Amino acid sequence: MDVHGGGSRLVWTDVPVSVRARIEELVGAAVIATTTATGGFSPGLAARVALSDGRTVFVKAVGTATGPGSADLLRRERDNLARLGSLPFASRMIASSDDGDWVAVVFEHVTGRAPNPSVAAERARMIRAFEEAAASLTPSPIEAETFAARAPDDLDGWARTAPGDPAALIDPWISANLEAVRTLAEGWRDAAAGASLVHGDLRADNMLMSGDDVVIVDWTEVCVGAPWLDWVLAVPSVCLFPGTPSPESVFAESTLAATAPAAGVTSIVAAVAAYFLRSAVRPVVPQLPTLRDFQREQGVVAAAWLRERVDAGLS
Repeated sequence: MDVHGGGSRLVWTDVPVSVRARIEELVGAAVIATTTATGGFSPGLAARVALSDGRTVFVKAVGTATGPGSADLLRRERDNLARLGSLPFASRMIASSDDGDWVAVVFEHVTGRAPNPSVAAERARMIRAFEEAAASLTPSPIEAETFAARAPDDLDGWARTAPGDPAALIDPWISANLEAVRTLAEGWRDAAAGASLVHGDLRADNMLMSGDDVVIVDWTEVCVGAPWLDWVLAVPSVCLFPGTPSPESVFAESTLAATAPAAGVTSIVAAVAAYFLRSAVRPVVPQLPTLRDFQREQGVVAAAWLRERVDAGLS
């Protein structure tokens, strides 16, 4: 799940000279030009890097002081990719360096862009990537914590939310049905259980379309859970794009929806709404100024989806 949010990215010249030198040592060539990536939610360096020998690579780098937990997140991605090895649909790590403060990871460069879920054909290709990943990663090829063990505390948020709480008041239907919503969310742990490796943060901005291929990036949050879990977690972000159908209609566009138990999906959606809406009313994180708005927007979609499912008897 989203655990960090958009901020101002570092550019190449923001990175300490000593770290830049280490990156050049890793790639065996001088950096002659960089292009900072757009989209995504890391405050560190994320840039396409042109090298003096004609190659192009993608580099992420972040220091301990760059953003809350950002260096540890990049270390986690590095370690996850090292354990996963080469997957046809996953970003490929070339090298990494870590001095205990700044961590840098070099990836193969992928020529592509994030899919636009507003475009039906691109949304369909994006959905197929979810399905292909679920099929390839079931059972999980590596040992990892369960989704329940790794999930944020606020998936249990409705249990700690009283009537009149600012998080509940964001959505009038949630506020009016808080007790029922609390009950629906209680079963999310059992619902999320499974044997698949789950990406855990698989949104459109963590995918790159290159022709008919889709490469999945940002493997920070991997865990073990139900094969349809990534798709349920993604629907609120997909439906932020103008022109997409209702959340339930979008969810049903994937074959993964047919394998997911209705009550289990509803429980996850209720818990996800708690996570996003309760997170949205917390203080702004200075390094990640757009985080709370992004969480609020997804929380509103998740709440609308929950009501849609309850009204349809899918609970």
